[in-house]
Amino acid sequence: MNTISPRGVYTLLLLPYMAIGFTGTIQANADHDFLRVHPLQVTVFQREDLPTLAHSTTHSREYVNMYTVTGKVHTAAMLGRGLYYFPIYERHLSAQNMPLELKYLSMVESELRTDVVSASGAAGLWQFMPATARNFGLHIESWRDERRDPEAATAAAVMYLKELYAEFGNWELVLGAYNCGSGRMRNAIQRARSTDFALVRKHLPVQTQQYLAKFYAAAYISHHFQDFQITPVVPDALSGGTTRIEVREVSSFQDVSRICRLTIGKIKRLNPQYTQGVWPKGRAGIWMVLPEEPARRYLAHFNRVPQRIDVLPEEAFAKAHSPYLPVTEPYRILNSLLVDLGGGTSSPEQSQGGVRYYSKYFLRGEA
Repeated sequence: MNTISPRGVYTLLLLPYMAIGFTGTIQANADHDFLRVHPLQVTVFQREDLPTLAHSTTHSREYVNMYTVTGKVHTAAMLGRGLYYFPIYERHLSAQNMPLELKYLSMVESELRTDVVSASGAAGLWQFMPATARNFGLHIESWRDERRDPEAATAAAVMYLKELYAEFGNWELVLGAYNCGSGRMRNAIQRARSTDFALVRKHLPVQTQQYLAKFYAAAYISHHFQDFQITPVVPDALSGGTTRIEVREVSSFQDVSRICRLTIGKIKRLNPQYTQGVWPKGRAGIWMVLPEEPARRYLAHFNRVPQRIDVLPEEAFAKAHSPYLPVTEPYRILNSLLVDLGGGTSSPEQSQGGVRYYSKYFLRGEA
């Protein structure tokens, strides 16, 4: 198995997962004891803030219970949405050489729903406030809100996280700052007179203090949902292969529906950024995500020859849309650790290089 220095750039993301596995057990039901205690491995990493991690882990177990017991149906739906959105996140994170684990932030922020709007006005998968969204190039207009666009919003979120890391240089501080804002994080650091999150934590809003625990829990259940008898339910509108085309010749979902012979509901689910279902006709840069065959119908209708249509074969959907995607270094280390932490083993057919694979575990539904 690959190794990583305790002081490596990903340490602060990895150790909380380890703490979850090392500090106790969780009861998913009366007979199910899942998280294992591995006290010997704790000594491998010398961390002055382990008591804080243990405290966070206590709350993480509460959130794991929420995901796997009281909110089991909602979790299945959320994980199903993740099968569609996570590959998008991973592509943008990889392009910027950012940790793939940051994709779990969106689970905490929005439960992977594009339609979520907070009381303060944050919207979309990554819950951008309007001012922050515009700072990172997202358009918010009467007919379009790119905070709801999975591609555009993810690109902006990755750049925002990269900017936060350039300032704070510590992933725990970055995660906290994403939640409460960089200004509040700077003030908390000043009051704590330290950049040690264990000391900074008490100067942050209560919601932010709990934020990391939620993040750890979301990451944990993403890798161990099967052990809690949870099966991700993929929404019909998000299943199968899709492609992205420019639709400058039309101006509404209704036009696209008629030409492509596709329901408006599915078009809207794949393109939530067009909040009114209309846009300026003839304007360049109006892109739409559509299933392969409807996309071909659209292009044929206007005698346009596609330069390239990237399609995901149906039989490859489960593997390619899986949290267990094989990834390049340095990310492979996390998957290896998570396999070990769960106390379970994978058969040779399920594992390559310490990375677990599942290709037949999902269902389709109306989540």
